[in-house]
Amino acid sequence: MRNCFFYSLPLLICLANTGLSAPVISKSSYWKCVTHDKANKQWVANSPYKRVAMNMAFAACKKESEAPASCKTSDSSCEGFINGVSTRPLWRCTAIDLAAQPWESNLYPYRDDAALAAQAFCKEDSTLPETCYVNMVTCINKNEGAQSRGLFSGVNW
Repeated sequence: MRNCFFYSLPLLICLANTGLSAPVISKSSYWKCVTHDKANKQWVANSPYKRVAMNMAFAACKKESEAPASCKTSDSSCEGFINGVSTRPLWRCTAIDLAAQPWESNLYPYRDDAALAAQAFCKEDSTLPETCYVNMVTCINKNEGAQSRGLFSGVNW
């Protein structure tokens, strides 16, 4: 019995150091979730974990709202921050007309929205509006670096 304990002790130490301990999370890396009710009043909560932040905001809405049954939240109402920098994608696309005039969109969280905005901007202001075209290769995520590393890369994205 004594030998069994002696040989299992190093195994327990290795397991405790690898996967069974809680991860260390930076205080500047967190999820910010927003919940709103039918009066459009908002409740915001921050947490190192997305689901916890969402549940905290929802609970605050249920507790403080005049119409608690109208509280709504979703995954899209949460935003991740790494070292205080937002990880939300910021897409900008460029439309081109036959005169090779570039027309850039504003920043959008979805690439397709940015492409449609660039095309609409081109058609509205171009001297050759019927020739406006957006090649998706011209679409750039201006916030791409924030997503590719750190706490929120991988399964949660």
